[in-house]
Amino acid sequence: MDIHFLETQYGSVDYRISCNLRNELLRKPLGMSLFDQDLEEERDFIHLIGKNEEQELIAYLQFKKIEEDTLKMQQVVVAELAQGKGIGRKLILFSEQFAIMSGFSSIILHARENVIGFYERLDYVREGERFLEVTIPHFKARKKLQ
Repeated sequence: MDIHFLETQYGSVDYRISCNLRNELLRKPLGMSLFDQDLEEERDFIHLIGKNEEQELIAYLQFKKIEEDTLKMQQVVVAELAQGKGIGRKLILFSEQFAIMSGFSSIILHARENVIGFYERLDYVREGERFLEVTIPHFKARKKLQ
């Protein structure tokens, strides 16, 4: 599966499609809705997407700047039809290069317990103890970029 990764803007058609994808895969399974929160804060975030050959949006993540040199990676999602094909890994690697090219040297994230191993295989280092976020266990992890 050939994927093209790029940045999109808050409020764009691709951003709105990504909200639906995030809601379906990240919030609905928890009995929640992404649309119950104020998404206005995402106006200042970096939004990265992946599209397949048919130009369908199948992957998304966002970065929130938390320090001068550090981004927080959030809302990482790959459409169900594209899971298990290495797209998540490619999205993370693309996002790291994007961060480096944008002048950042560190990424932190809060990974759901069931996917922390995925991030550790990409050289993210777990920090601290398990904690609850959006009602499920998470771990904080960090990666220094080169």
